[in-house]
Amino acid sequence: MTALRLSLVAGLLVLGCLLVLVLVFVPRRPSPTGPQAVSHMEVVLRVSDGRSLPVTVWYPAGVREPAPVILYSPGWAGTRTQSSIQIENLASHGFVVVGCDDVASDPALDPDRGVSLDLGSDAALKATIERGGRHVLRQADRLIAILHALEKGQVANLAGRLDLARIGAMGFSVGGAAAIQAGLMDHRILAVLNIDGALLGPTSDQIGPQAYFLLSSREAFPAEAELTSADPAVRNYAHISAVDIPRNKRRMEQPRNYWSMIEPAAHDDLADGLFELRRSTLFRTNSRRSAMNDAIERLEVAFFRSTLMGDDAPLSYLVGRNGRTVRWVSPTGRELPLR
Repeated sequence: MTALRLSLVAGLLVLGCLLVLVLVFVPRRPSPTGPQAVSHMEVVLRVSDGRSLPVTVWYPAGVREPAPVILYSPGWAGTRTQSSIQIENLASHGFVVVGCDDVASDPALDPDRGVSLDLGSDAALKATIERGGRHVLRQADRLIAILHALEKGQVANLAGRLDLARIGAMGFSVGGAAAIQAGLMDHRILAVLNIDGALLGPTSDQIGPQAYFLLSSREAFPAEAELTSADPAVRNYAHISAVDIPRNKRRMEQPRNYWSMIEPAAHDDLADGLFELRRSTLFRTNSRRSAMNDAIERLEVAFFRSTLMGDDAPLSYLVGRNGRTVRWVSPTGRELPLR
């Protein structure tokens, strides 16, 4: 074999290896799994005090009959597209999802000037928890303001396409607590999905009448080494998770309340961060990403189909089934048969 042929073969082998690496490790955004094509629109709502509130509406294209509505709240200082993969998937299954930015996404409009977590000392932890309680109330006000604007028909293009008798709320991180708080404030919200959010403010102790699903990352159960770490940031972050364990267990005493964990997932993996290329997950395979995303989306769709569409079959099938990706912490579901 000539030197030229050897060079060509070597080059092809290198290209082949690079292609395999790209296919295996470089994240690829998944497509929605539902039967409906998804469209979205940007809308600026006028809320009760005259302020403008930009929102994004994701909806199943071509479907004219009224559909259940889900209000979405992102994490601290996050934007309404933070969980866009999950939101698009819900829309493909027949839900209209309306998302707003977090109040701290614009520090100039945030009374706390965008300050979020400070865990560097015990005093900072206390201040963070107090600040978080205020934050949850303000963000819940945004979700309720959206609901009122929708009732007034401010989104003309959605006239006749919203079923405001079937309303859910979901949120990522602190947005999960905001979704719970919105349910405490307005009982027209029938179902709340909390995606790895700490219980802050009134949500720490008050339990609303809504069906409730808590979807946790592995960080919800800190190790003893984290709880006793000499590093105050590590120790205090673990404390925030640990203090919520008994609170969440009390929530699971209610019927149609569920708690599952995506075992391999860190906190940011439960939003679009799952498909971002980060140093900490550089060698995570696309197969593993897909397994986590599929589990997340199946649980979300099944929960909202059960609570907002009256279709219990998908959730009944999933409840209590542990696997390599999902572990059920408390599959209450008293009104659903466990399989």
